[in-house]
Amino acid sequence: MQAKLSTARAMFVVALLLFILALPFLPIPGDGVARMRVHFRTGQMADPRAFTTETSRSVCTVMAAALTYEDPQTGEYTHVACGE
Repeated sequence: MQAKLSTARAMFVVALLLFILALPFLPIPGDGVARMRVHFRTGQMADPRAFTTETSRSVCTVMAAALTYEDPQTGEYTHVACGE
């Protein structure tokens, strides 16, 4: 009985964690389209590069928070900007 309860609890925790991780990527009613612009440079690149894509505003916000960084020692950086 203890093994079944422990397994059920572990399965519930895993399902809850997967739901929480997927939450920012679920479509939100009224969430508009945003243009995500990414500027980046690595240590091996002579010039910085950039690209744009369209995604939902919530995904763009999550990506901007997760991917934006700058390393002053090497000059490497990634900047993510969300626009209309």
